[in-house]
Amino acid sequence: MAYVSPQNAAYKKTYMLPQNIDPKKLWLLEEGHCFRRQIVNLCELKKASIGNTYFDYEAGSIETLHRMVEIGDGITIIPELATLGMTASQTKLIRYFKAPQPMREVSLVVHRDFVKKKLIELLRIAIIDCLPEKVKKNKGKQVVPV
Repeated sequence: MAYVSPQNAAYKKTYMLPQNIDPKKLWLLEEGHCFRRQIVNLCELKKASIGNTYFDYEAGSIETLHRMVEIGDGITIIPELATLGMTASQTKLIRYFKAPQPMREVSLVVHRDFVKKKLIELLRIAIIDCLPEKVKKNKGKQVVPV
């Protein structure tokens, strides 16, 4: 989901498209975060940033990115789980992507000869049980490659 400052032109959009995001106003997590890499892939920012330095605004946490958007003219991309505890005023800054909405996927990967398959199955069930119902219903979406 996009988290957009009211001063940003994208705030007026009902649904976001990656091309609606101005790379000059995009705030990202610091280098090394997998979520940053996924956003760069989603927005095709490698192509857009050739010869330019658009990544001047970086933060170490999603919460810091929220605050940067709230006090300035910017935009960031946040995972759905980061929106679950937001206040009513914060949810007004959320813009969903137009279908197909990008989605992250978590996978459990083990060697085919791994003998503790029951343990992996119990871990899978425990992870799913911890997810909010809203997130469990997210199926058939476009998965953002890593």
